[in-house]
Amino acid sequence: MKKNLLYLVFMLVAVSLHAQDCSNLFISEYVEGSGNNKAIEIYNPTNNTIDLGGYQLVRYSNGGTTPNAIQLGGNIEPKSTFVVVLDKRDPNGTGNEIMVDPALQAKADTFLCPVYDVNKAMYFNGNDAMTLETLGGTEILDIVARVGNPDPENGWCAFTDTTISYNSGGVPTEYTIEDYIVGPLFWLSWTKDHTLIRKYAVKKGVTENPTVFNVAVEWDSIPENTFDNLGTHNCECNTLSVEELKEGVDINFYPNPITGETLHIDALEKIQSVTVYNMTGQIVIHQNFNGVLELAIASKSLKNGVYFVKVSFENQNNFVKKILKK
Repeated sequence: MKKNLLYLVFMLVAVSLHAQDCSNLFISEYVEGSGNNKAIEIYNPTNNTIDLGGYQLVRYSNGGTTPNAIQLGGNIEPKSTFVVVLDKRDPNGTGNEIMVDPALQAKADTFLCPVYDVNKAMYFNGNDAMTLETLGGTEILDIVARVGNPDPENGWCAFTDTTISYNSGGVPTEYTIEDYIVGPLFWLSWTKDHTLIRKYAVKKGVTENPTVFNVAVEWDSIPENTFDNLGTHNCECNTLSVEELKEGVDINFYPNPITGETLHIDALEKIQSVTVYNMTGQIVIHQNFNGVLELAIASKSLKNGVYFVKVSFENQNNFVKKILKK
């Protein structure tokens, strides 16, 4: 126990106190559904592809301080998401091995923790804290809920300092909600048997363990087994900044409007990557290049409408051009 408490102290001291908005990964969705329907969505708000091999998800069970960590893997593209789902895919599974809903399986970028006794990180419930950390726990990027006692029993809600009267086995009973902890009042929980989606205005993770966890501050809570939003995340980080709209770069885009299936780009500076955004700021195409001066982007998948094409050069300059697809 002493070792675990020392780990927690170290973890809280080692957090990044100067994280900039849209500068680092954070958790954008939390699925705590029925049975084994468990998923965490990670969002990359940056303009760079990130190797997830240097990161881990960590579960802190029942208000405790013991970390259950699982290393991630794979790449997450700029302004994109990566969905981690509990690995229960046996259609004949029963009890604790019941299969994850096929609709949730279809949203997964990876499946983790197939055996509970080997790794418990993805077996979270609405009363567990989940964190996104660099590998080894040297830096916390995000915390969902709160690490440490008291035990929240059935999770957290959006109000506090409220006494609720209810019947417990036919006996009139009262419970006072303190620090947003629902205790035995499971029907009031926003985290148990719900999906949480990060609010649009949130642009970075929670890097310090909160004193209390008011789920409504940064999260929208929607009904159990809702998976529709997994795989995309809409937030202020998706918009193009004014600083990226630079002029004076010798570059050509043709044809514009796009009438065929290809957009051609040529420039006098070496191109590192090209990103195409729709009008809502979501990335619809992203491709990396090895310092080319001429390239072609397949635009067949684009629907008719207006798009912004951001070209990033090897010298760190950017250029954004508005194009039309007919």
